[in-house]
Parts: sequence; C-alpha cells; structure tokens
Amino acid sequence: MVKVTQKQRFMKILLGEGSDRFPFYDLEPDEDTISRWHGEGFPKGTPFSEYFNLETHHSIGLMLRSSPFFQMAPDLLNDPTSFNRHYNPDDPARYAREFVKHSKLLEQEGRVVYVDASGGGLLQMLGVGDWESLVSACFALVKRAEFVEDLVNRTTDFYCVCLERVLSKVSVDYASFYEPIASNTGPVISPAMFVRFAIPGYKKVIGLLEKFHIPLRILCTTGGDLTPLLPSLVDAGINCLWISNIMSAGMEYDKLRSTFGTDVALIGGIDSTALSGDEAAIRSAVEKTVPSLLESGHYLPCLDDRPRSNIPFSNYRFFRQILEETALKG
Repeated sequence: MVKVTQKQRFMKILLGEGSDRFPFYDLEPDEDTISRWHGEGFPKGTPFSEYFNLETHHSIGLMLRSSPFFQMAPDLLNDPTSFNRHYNPDDPARYAREFVKHSKLLEQEGRVVYVDASGGGLLQMLGVGDWESLVSACFALVKRAEFVEDLVNRTTDFYCVCLERVLSKVSVDYASFYEPIASNTGPVISPAMFVRFAIPGYKKVIGLLEKFHIPLRILCTTGGDLTPLLPSLVDAGINCLWISNIMSAGMEYDKLRSTFGTDVALIGGIDSTALSGDEAAIRSAVEKTVPSLLESGHYLPCLDDRPRSNIPFSNYRFFRQILEETALKG
C-alpha cells in the first residue's frame, strides 16, 4: 500500500480530490496553555504535534511586513523617504537562513510548506497600528486617494519582488493572506473603497502565485465580519478561507459554504470556546460543523483558535479523540 504524505493529504482534501482521511491539524497552543497542561498530564519535553499525531505546516520564512517588523509605521503617509526604509527587498532579515535547503528537505519529506504573501493587509500598508493612525489612514483614503493608490501599488510591487526571489527557488503548497480590516459588525471601510484600493494588489500578487503554480490562496482573518468584502476577494483569486475566533453569524462556515459552495475551501470553523465546557459541549461543537462540511468536501476540520489556557488538557484530548473517530467513519 502506497503511503500518503502529509502534503498529498492536505492538497487532495482541500482541492476536493479525496484522500485516505482528512489531515489531523491544529494551531499550536500558547505557552500558558502548555504550562497548564504540564500540570494535568501532558508530558514535558514532548512536542504538541508529536503527542497528538498532528500534521504541521512549515513557513518558508519570508517576512513582508514593514521594517522594523511588528512595529507601527505611520510615517508612510507623511514622509516621502520612509518607504525605502520600511520596505527594502535586499534586507537579509526578510529571508530565513538557508530557506532553499530547508524547503527542499521538507519537500522530500512530504511536508506542507507555505509562504506569507502579504504584509498584513490594506491598513498595514498605510501604517495603521492604533486608533490615531487608523484615523489618519481613513482621512488619506478619502482626501488623498491617488497617494494611497500609489503607496499600495509600490508596496504590492515590493511583495512581488520578494515573492519572486523565493518562489523561483522553492515550491510551496499554499500562500496565506491577512486582512484585519473589520470589526464584529463589518469592515471599517466600504466595499467600494476596498475594491478600489486593495483588490488590484490582490490580483497582482495572485497572478504571480499562479505563474508559480500555487494552487491554494488562503485568506486568514480573525474575528471581524468580512462578509461584504468576500465576493471581491474570491473574484480576485482567493480560494480558501481560514477564519479564527468567529464572532459574526455571517462568517460561520455553514453560511460561507452556502454562499460560495465548494469553489472556496475551508479550514477550521470548530468553536474553540466549547472546549472549556463539558464533553457534551465538545461533541456538539464538532457535530454542528464537521460532518456536513466533510460531506461536501474541500474542508479541513480544526479549532477556530489555538487552544487557550482556559481549556483543560483532558478536554482537548477528548476533542482530538472525537475528530479521529469522525475521520475513521469516513
């Protein structure tokens, strides 16, 4: 019997081709969770993925955020010289050391490899990091539209330069995009604005990804209600959604599957807050989401958040047991 690799299983499930079972996957717990679990029976020194037989994803190690990484860059809207400081494609810190060698080893082992294809979304391109910078960005979108278009276009070109340097040397299974632009009640800008300012960049980057035959373009987002923006993103080439901390009914996976069908694959969707309850609540959360989506295909089940410290180790272990039973049922 030919052994199915993690990469083959992942790709076949999300592309709707079927496999021996769905991938066993979840996000890594945070340190507080692991610390709690050590006191509840999780053995120290044992990797989370190894203990639960999970199939991890591996980043190619490309950093597209503005530099210094994970810091605000509000000067992008005001200082003409700031762009080159924040977005230097020749900065070696943007590329993981020996990423070619590491990626080829992962490919030989049949692992799932991905690349981050955006630096954090439209608002991050405008230097948003707090309320004051959000106000400045919104003002610029209205009063300095041509400037914003140029800034977004230059940033997108920067993404493409970095991506081309990486993708010309290694192959990846999916590209991830991030768009934190919505509250629980909807996006902070109109769909028309989003189409004008953000969608051209998506199309340019996704066009590059298609050149390198990357089949999955996954939008990863947390909490907010992106419902009004999703049609334009799907039209631009996003073909998988991975929603964390689902807060809006419009972003629940049964609604998304009803709206987009199997043209848009789904990852996650299982209510993580149920794992702080009892076994009945855990089973109910799985049964509410997983069976119908598995039946329609193009779906990888996992929690809609990483396991947090309010989840007992025994509850997470029970959750994994329920998912494994579901997989064995076919």
